[in-house]
Amino acid sequence: MKYTNLFRTSLRLLASGLFLSQLPLQALVSTNVSTAQALQNALTLAANNGDNNVIYIANGYYIGNFNYNSSAAYNLTITNEPGVTNTQITIDGAGTGSSINISSSGAGTITVQGITFLRNCGNSAIGALRIAGGAGATILVNDCLFLSPNNSSGMGLEIDSGLNATVTNCTASGANGYGTGISIGVIGNVSVQNCTMTSNSGDGISVSGGVIGITANVATGNGNSGLSCTGGTVTVTGNSFIGNSGGYGGAGADCSGTAVTVTGNTFIGNSGRDGGGAYCGGTTVILTGNTFTGNSADSIGSGGGAYCMGTTVILTGNTFTDNSASTYDSSDYGGGYGGGAYCSGTVTLSNNTFTGNSANIGGGGAVCIGTVTLSNNTFTGNSGGHNGGGAICSGTITVSANEFVQNSSGTGGGLYATGLTLTLQDNLVVNNSSSVQGGGVWVDATSTLFMINNTVTGNTSAGSGGGAAYVVTGTVELLNVYNNIIWGNSASGNGGDVYLAGTGQQKVFDFNDVDNMYGVWDIATNNIDLSPQFFDPVNGDYHIQGSSPCIAAGTTNAPSLPATDLDGNPRVLNGTVDLGCYEFTTNVFHPADTNGAWVITPAEFNAYAAAWQNGQTWTNAPNPIPANYVTRAGYLMTNGGAYYNDGSARPVNWKTNQ
Repeated sequence: MKYTNLFRTSLRLLASGLFLSQLPLQALVSTNVSTAQALQNALTLAANNGDNNVIYIANGYYIGNFNYNSSAAYNLTITNEPGVTNTQITIDGAGTGSSINISSSGAGTITVQGITFLRNCGNSAIGALRIAGGAGATILVNDCLFLSPNNSSGMGLEIDSGLNATVTNCTASGANGYGTGISIGVIGNVSVQNCTMTSNSGDGISVSGGVIGITANVATGNGNSGLSCTGGTVTVTGNSFIGNSGGYGGAGADCSGTAVTVTGNTFIGNSGRDGGGAYCGGTTVILTGNTFTGNSADSIGSGGGAYCMGTTVILTGNTFTDNSASTYDSSDYGGGYGGGAYCSGTVTLSNNTFTGNSANIGGGGAVCIGTVTLSNNTFTGNSGGHNGGGAICSGTITVSANEFVQNSSGTGGGLYATGLTLTLQDNLVVNNSSSVQGGGVWVDATSTLFMINNTVTGNTSAGSGGGAAYVVTGTVELLNVYNNIIWGNSASGNGGDVYLAGTGQQKVFDFNDVDNMYGVWDIATNNIDLSPQFFDPVNGDYHIQGSSPCIAAGTTNAPSLPATDLDGNPRVLNGTVDLGCYEFTTNVFHPADTNGAWVITPAEFNAYAAAWQNGQTWTNAPNPIPANYVTRAGYLMTNGGAYYNDGSARPVNWKTNQ
């Protein structure tokens, strides 16, 4: 059969979906087997005949430890016969080793597909299918099942060496047995797609390589990490990690590399030490559009949802809900921080949502350490045992255009910020609480504080500083507090709105709306004590009305004056600036109204809706496009005619003239 029936063999390869492009133009030997001995005979022949080989396995149950050992640079394919499914072929190692062991020092392509392998190896460190390829080998495994009989041991798939590896549409179930689901170690590219790893006693997937892509897989109920990977470039996209229980970090996913990108994944109910949902470490770490729900960092760990450490760390558009970081007791052993996320390095958090997360020690929503930028995030209903119910920030910090709502802690109910230079601007801090100090905000700047144009209201403290507490611990600090609304807060102790303690070099509290203050500032002038006249605070709308005394009551000379407000409106209108996080304006068009005609045409709406649906950036802020902006544009278009801006909360501020 060696040099005959090549046309028929090609048709078989086409029928089984094999990678014909991987096969060099050489003779192809195809063999059909239906018994265990025939399978081993075919493997031995393939290892020694100096040709590319395809072995077709018939429906059946094959017991043995089958072996292929070659140094030739030829291709080997082991596959199901056409018309036979992977559930109809079972290969069982019978408790004495791998079901199939493939060793090749050559640079050919090794393909295995359409087979069930029993993880009955007698050792959890041995794979039911073991492949060790040469430094130039490409390994392809597709549509295989790796299943565990009762009381068995063995990994599912074990790829020990090779250049590149691709694993697709496989299932590795460790139920009833012991071992890792899929283990891959190559020097080049690794791709794992559309696989399911469930109930493995070790990792669901364990991968090392140069460029790693993990896409659209499901890892559930594994005894260690759902995914553990180390490489140069690591990309994890569109996977689900559910109910895994990791060791030291990353119960859902534990990823390290030079560049780590985690995008569009779901992490639910995972529990480990650092990073209950995910642990990510590298030179550059990027998390975008992921969902973290009900994950936990236990024992002495931190980062219930995610733990991210790197030179550059970026979290954008993620959702953290009901995650936790807890210790066994109330002592601080380095754990219990960052219920939602714990990040260190040059950290940027933007457009994330943190809701209902908790941490025994601090940072119920998030902890950020280093050079930190927080912008356009929402922290709602998070709790920190000691510090920072919404967030803890430490280092050189910019906190801009965030919302801190109904968070709680011992100190700094909404935000706990400490470090060299602190810039707080355009933030909305409402209805947070503390049991010790700083119901809304607690700050300790060791060099310079810029707190400009924030709204801090409705916060409470059982101790001092219901709205904001400023703690000065040295003699060189410069405090600049301008253009804020810090009004309508309460404290059982001193400073219902503002508490100040310490000396510093100069402390300036100027052009603010404030009622109850404690402490002596070096300069405290041009302040007012009047109701801000919020639009609808009962329903969470803290824009100011057209009759508010806070309109044009600020100063454009405030240091670090932001260019825009929390809504993205220009901060300075008609040469003046308002107090608080929102600038009163009725002159801004809906973003869909690209020609500024105060009419939204069907063409404008369709373009805006298409950009939202496709996740595209729009010419006019905000970006990403909020769904309620799209529905509002549709409402304005459907009602026809002109619309206007009444200056209230977006997007309902845009109303029809009818």
